Amino acid sequence: MISEQVKTYRLDGEIRMLAPLSHIGESHGTDSYLAEQVVIGPDGQPQEVFVYSGNAFRGMMRDCGMRYLLDRLGGLQVPVETFHLLFSGGSLGSKTFVDIEQARLYRKLLPLFSILGGGTGNQIISGKLRVGQLYPITEECKRILPSQYHDQDLPSWRQWTVDLSFTRKDDTKDERLRQYLMGLEAPEQQLMLETSAEPTKKASKKEDDGPAQQMRYTVECLAAGSVLYQRIELIDVTELELGAWVSCLAKWSQSPYLGGKSNIGFGLCEASWQYIIPGEDEEWKPFVTIKDGQCLMSPMPQQAMETYDRFLLSLYQAYLDNSQAEIKMLLAGEA
Repeated sequence: MISEQVKTYRLDGEIRMLAPLSHIGESHGTDSYLAEQVVIGPDGQPQEVFVYSGNAFRGMMRDCGMRYLLDRLGGLQVPVETFHLLFSGGSLGSKTFVDIEQARLYRKLLPLFSILGGGTGNQIISGKLRVGQLYPITEECKRILPSQYHDQDLPSWRQWTVDLSFTRKDDTKDERLRQYLMGLEAPEQQLMLETSAEPTKKASKKEDDGPAQQMRYTVECLAAGSVLYQRIELIDVTELELGAWVSCLAKWSQSPYLGGKSNIGFGLCEASWQYIIPGEDEEWKPFVTIKDGQCLMSPMPQQAMETYDRFLLSLYQAYLDNSQAEIKMLLAGEA
């Protein structure tokens, strides 16, 4: 039987970059720059510092958790309204009035939605998750980092930044590939045309080729090896809801990337969180570690996730047996 006892958990984590991290704030032409926020430094003066958005991390976890949920429900496909509710948090409209029973149904059948919250009809269902931003463990951030970092000789975050430049070449100019391009004459015919054509015609042909495809662009990023600190709080959650949150981390561990440009090797990282239960146990304990392709859990989150998996199995069976009409209504967006 699932315990309905609720607890509050605080998680403190460190995310270590194994590849450069791109998290764009501004772009000027072909150059992109890291997102920055103002913090008050150790000297009491405001300073601009790179910060990875807690909202971006939350959105990534929502996607991972909902994918885990639907995969466990047999790869279930849902209508577009339900899709937006699950993956984007829904939206407010005027089709329904505030319905407390409906909100309770969402919390009962979708523990992850209960954790993350969202909007449906004209009501907002508040979540129980507080996701902190990711601050670099650097000198400028000492005032907002936990006490264990205060006495350390930390570098400036600027020492951790690097500009990486890339070139995208125009493959239409690659002789090895031009044979696959429609509308080009054979090389000997092209040569005859080019040598016999008048200069004005040559210029006209150049203009007809369209914009140049070759370009060089630069990305400011946080260097591989940089470490970020994050604080997360789960407020008054049941064991089932805690397990739903752990499923997000478990799914993410299969491809642990942060930020953009993962297609060119950016964003790979490893992470670990420890936890306390405020007011109950002030001793920090391991929570989840994601490293070397593994998601290592301490006994408490492991048990919570197993409870969640059993719940999803029973939900799936009830869905197949059509023994609970409310499940079909909810997943069909009719609740």
